[in-house]
Amino acid sequence: MKKKFLQINIKSVNLNAYKIYKYFLQKVLKKLNIKNSFFNLPTKQKRITLLKSPHVYKKAREQFELKSYKACFQISDKIKFSILYWLFLNKPSIVQIKIRYNYRDIV
Repeated sequence: MKKKFLQINIKSVNLNAYKIYKYFLQKVLKKLNIKNSFFNLPTKQKRITLLKSPHVYKKAREQFELKSYKACFQISDKIKFSILYWLFLNKPSIVQIKIRYNYRDIV
């Protein structure tokens, strides 16, 4: 037998906005008694090296690092569209969201 569940992936490069929105989602889903589970996905790091001087000095370099933080929420209950709309209306602009339906085999 296959069971439907809703998967919400959140992603951000700003750690504070990511933590605040993740906490907000947890509290709202708990308050509405919606069965869910969440887990953090691995952080992705991207390093960029730039030359300080474009001419002769190759040793003078600067390095930058960009980290992206991710989490995944899985909701097994049925949820109304209006609740989802309200949840995503209050999100910070720096946080990205992807929603998809998945099927899970139940044994």
